[in-house]
Order: sequence, then C-alpha cells, then structure tokens
Amino acid sequence: MNWLDRWTMNRAAGVYARVLSRELRRGWGGSDHYTPDQVRAAIRRLGFKGRYICVGYAAFLTEPDYLSVASELPYVLPYDRARQVYLRNKPDGDAFSEVRDAEMTSAGDTIGGIWRWRA
Repeated sequence: MNWLDRWTMNRAAGVYARVLSRELRRGWGGSDHYTPDQVRAAIRRLGFKGRYICVGYAAFLTEPDYLSVASELPYVLPYDRARQVYLRNKPDGDAFSEVRDAEMTSAGDTIGGIWRWRA
C-alpha cells in the first residue's frame, strides 16, 4: 500500500467515523455494534461507495458479522487492521467516547462541546 492509498483510506475512515456513526445512531439508536443489514442500509442511504468501505463495516460490526459480509466488499482488510484504521481516525467526542470524555472533564470543562482548560 503506497502513501496515496493510506491517505485515501484514512480520509475515508474519518468520514465513516463522523457520518456513518451519526446515521446509525439516528436510525437504530446508540450501540457498540449493529447488524450487517443495519450497516448496509445506512451505507446505502448515505450513498457511500469506494474501495475502503470495509473500514466502515469493521467499525460497527462484530468480527463474525464482518467476515460474513467480506465477500460483498470491493476490498477487504483484516478485521483488526480495519478497526485500527477506524479508531485512529475517529474524532474525539463521538458517542463511543465516554471514557475519553470523563478524562477530559476531569482535566477541564466542556462548554457547548468545546473543550477549554479550567482557569
């Protein structure tokens, strides 16, 4: 994988982390994992296509579910690798960051989703 492929994959992972996670929460509520049909429906609704959609699937499916849909995907990364790419590109403050938010609140205040240091 060359630098352009890595850059494209990381960029796609960031979009999946922001947009796909929001669409899944809106459609099926907050959850650590969703069903393959739920993820597929959200991806279809958003019109996501592309070589690295496997990262979007791995982010929200269990490993057995990911393996069951892998044959449908244009490009497949190992589940652990795809999850690493997703987690590395996931923005702070999403629905799955309760621990990070608790740590941040203990070090500072959040006002309107904007973090600031306590004076």
